[in-house]
Amino acid sequence: MTVNKAPYVRMFIFLVVVVMLFFASTREFLKITFFLGIPFLLFYVLMSRQIRYSLWWFTCGILVLGVIGLYGYMLVQLPQRVEVREIIREGGTLVAEGKYDQAIEAYQRLEELGQTEKMEEKINLARQEQQAAWQLEEARQKLVQGDQEAARQIIANIEPGTRAAVEARDLRKRLEL
Repeated sequence: MTVNKAPYVRMFIFLVVVVMLFFASTREFLKITFFLGIPFLLFYVLMSRQIRYSLWWFTCGILVLGVIGLYGYMLVQLPQRVEVREIIREGGTLVAEGKYDQAIEAYQRLEELGQTEKMEEKINLARQEQQAAWQLEEARQKLVQGDQEAARQIIANIEPGTRAAVEARDLRKRLEL
């Protein structure tokens, strides 16, 4: 009795593809391939439907070559883009956990990749979050000491748009009751 192994091979390949989707580099590669594959196919099909060596045929050919060149350029930049996203994600996680100094250290690695503007932006956001968290903690201490007016003033100075601002808004509502 013979066993047909084809379904098992297909299932194995399917599982490998699904597991690969958990990696950022695979997702970035697929995104680039799909986004540039669609115009490539469009221009290639248009080129194949034109009279050979006509103006439209050359135009579509140049566009096909342009898409291929852009695809190559994007693939060369892929490792750096993936690393930048990983650093930003790591820093964001650290900020959410309240580990601001570690987040700033993580963001400083962006400078090695030539992303100084993005590094400065992310470090400034982390410092704003850190300052807001300090202010919120100070306001809580003032409340414990019974100084509600000082707590209100501190809460009013917390930078809007930070995580601490959300908690400060809830604390302000409790003070108003």
